[in-house]
Amino acid sequence: MVSGSEDGTVRLWSFDTTKPNLTGGARPLAVLEGHSGCVWSVALAQDGRTLASIGEDGTVRLWDPATGHLMAVLPGHTASWGVALSRDGGLVASSSFEGMVRLWDVPSGRVLATLEGHTGGAWGVAVRADGRIVASGSFDGTVQLWDAASGRLLFGLHGHTGGVRGVALAAGADVVASSSEDGSVRLWETRHGRQLRILRGHAGGVRCVALSQDGRLVASGSSDRTVLLWDAKSGGALLALRGHRGGVWGVSLSADGRLVASGSEDETLKLWEAPSGRLLATLECDMGGVWGVAVSEDGRRVAGGSQDGTARVWDTSTGRVVATLEGHSGGVWGVAISADGQLAASGTFDGTVRIWDVDRGQLTSTLEGHTGGVWCVAMSGDGQVVASGSFDGSLRLWNGTTGTSLRTLEGDQRYERMDITGLTGITDAQRGVMRALGAIERS
Repeated sequence: MVSGSEDGTVRLWSFDTTKPNLTGGARPLAVLEGHSGCVWSVALAQDGRTLASIGEDGTVRLWDPATGHLMAVLPGHTASWGVALSRDGGLVASSSFEGMVRLWDVPSGRVLATLEGHTGGAWGVAVRADGRIVASGSFDGTVQLWDAASGRLLFGLHGHTGGVRGVALAAGADVVASSSEDGSVRLWETRHGRQLRILRGHAGGVRCVALSQDGRLVASGSSDRTVLLWDAKSGGALLALRGHRGGVWGVSLSADGRLVASGSEDETLKLWEAPSGRLLATLECDMGGVWGVAVSEDGRRVAGGSQDGTARVWDTSTGRVVATLEGHSGGVWGVAISADGQLAASGTFDGTVRIWDVDRGQLTSTLEGHTGGVWCVAMSGDGQVVASGSFDGSLRLWNGTTGTSLRTLEGDQRYERMDITGLTGITDAQRGVMRALGAIERS
């Protein structure tokens, strides 16, 4: 048997099936190391002579199970997900969140085909406090900036070599931050879409990012179980916050940057003091890992979304649960909270976004329209604008008070405006797919 893990390793096991308890008959054979992030999928050829693994580092790795030796590293994806082998181990297929499947020849490591046509889903979303700009991060490794009023795409920001899991916007500065599976945090200027700097220091994929109101302090959380605080101007790491026993899935900052909140798969939400790094409190969430985190502007309330399908709001000064928000039929991946902590939004795998009155602990509206799980939500400071991003590849804007849909934000399709008039060397089916994905063919 072969297993892949979030610790970045692939393990081989042998079983004695004559024993009644298979666990008791398990024997580890080898630990294969090389991936720099989670190993999402593994495959073993029928004859057991070839092993393939794919990780969040964007690579497919081929191993010899008998010796544990690495035979080849196949790069090319920016947000890898699945891998499969043919029966004889001569062909490997890999899939990714950026919307493509690659076929590889195992003996040579050569790409045989790239199958495109899918669109990447949204992994992270942020709304500037004034509700005018929306930022989104995608499996395809890009960051997109949108004008909320018109729904117009302002900029597509390219540079990450892995899927973008988190984005953040500063209320008082023209800066957007993005975090990626490539292990980096990038800062961009929102006026012209120019990259400002790259922050490197995590030992794994960076799952979440936050900005102080003035854009001077950056916080990032990673699968390496740490939260790093950065000086945005210099790009230098100020402090490493250690204490989580699992990967950090969510991070948030109060407006003044003095309170840091982090949520982890270790089923805790931790509150830290910045810039000292002192741990203020550990809030237990024993029904599942904490995936999304949001702090109110004044730092008095913090919200966390959990694997058990609930969102909770705590009073940061007492550690008391102010509200338990229940009703989703799937794990809550994304949460957001208004500046005054009175409204909260939650998004989940059931495809809905829910708006809550925190003081009353009551559901005010359920926002439906996504056809895939909702990975991320964000809210303007006054709670009037709510943004949600989904596996279905769409971003939606909602009125947080009435629950009505404002618009759907859609970027260019893969072949948008490409003129394929007179193009030869492709099949009719390929031509049809290109037209369906935005290509133009003149009669």
